[in-house]
Amino acid sequence: MQGGKMAKSFPALCSLFFFILTHSALSSGPQHWWPPNGIIKVKCPYKKVDLSWFRGTANPCPGVYQPICGTNFVTYENPCILCVESLKSQGKIRFLRDGKC
Repeated sequence: MQGGKMAKSFPALCSLFFFILTHSALSSGPQHWWPPNGIIKVKCPYKKVDLSWFRGTANPCPGVYQPICGTNFVTYENPCILCVESLKSQGKIRFLRDGKC
């Protein structure tokens, strides 16, 4: 039974982990807001945080739909998801423009 509870709480733990990493990295050094305009904006610390080892998926902004285009020409559901992908790619994927690609 406990394995099932742990599996259900894993996405929440990933979101918490992402928040802690982002929060600690945001307090040091300048980053750019993604997107520059919009309801939700993130300062993605892609130069300071390396999540290339993380192969799972995380949605730190559940239920929020604000399409954003990455430099890999993939449309992401929101800026937070793009930031996670940027961290996983060691900054190779970044913000290109608001809206769908």
